[in-house]
Amino acid sequence: MSAPIGEWRFGSLTWTDRRHDTRVYSPIAVRASMFDAPAEVSGTGTSGSLSFDVKFGYSGAYATAAHGLEPATLTVANVLQDPDQTFDPADVAAGGANLHEFTLAGAAFFRVAIPPTATEAGADLDVYVYDPNGDLVASSTLAGTDEMVDILQPMDGTWQVYVHGWAAPGGSSDYTMSSWVVSATPGGSLNIDTAPTSATLGQTGTIQVSWSGLTPNTQYLGAVSHTGPSGFMGLTLVSVDSGP
Repeated sequence: MSAPIGEWRFGSLTWTDRRHDTRVYSPIAVRASMFDAPAEVSGTGTSGSLSFDVKFGYSGAYATAAHGLEPATLTVANVLQDPDQTFDPADVAAGGANLHEFTLAGAAFFRVAIPPTATEAGADLDVYVYDPNGDLVASSTLAGTDEMVDILQPMDGTWQVYVHGWAAPGGSSDYTMSSWVVSATPGGSLNIDTAPTSATLGQTGTIQVSWSGLTPNTQYLGAVSHTGPSGFMGLTLVSVDSGP
């Protein structure tokens, strides 16, 4: 069987019992892809290893590369309660939002996060991300504070990240925002120990990675890039909590 990569195809199955008294119609939608691998895998320890599988939707050239691991950059700040609880970049002037700028070049991946433990109990902070063209491209506005924004292959330039004080107990809230920039250029403490060197349609291969020399009590982020006959196909992120 074959199908155009990236295009949807539709069909159906009709189920009947032996006496044909009951008929059940099941629609089916299928979208072919070059490969299937986890979006993110995680590990622990200042040194360690993990493995994951990749399944191929084609036959031909295939290569992997390791990027990172990058330690979290921690930004500590305080934001005021926004009285109208409606985000606008102009809220920065009154303290109801903070602006953090990141100048990126040659990045494969950009992540910002504020987990629940990184702010005060009862605070509800939100994150809005604008690209170098000034366009709002992503936001995280979960109830409470458990925010994360991921940008794949961000364009070069200055990115603007706003932290909005939707709800701040006592009128203001401290927070610690973590950020990671994973380079598109391979290199770092993440190593690929084993990986397929070619792809075979319908077959599954195993990729094993390892790391060492990490700083304790630090959150790291890296990636394994997947490259096929036409170039870059995607990333599998590798997050590591180095622990005590």
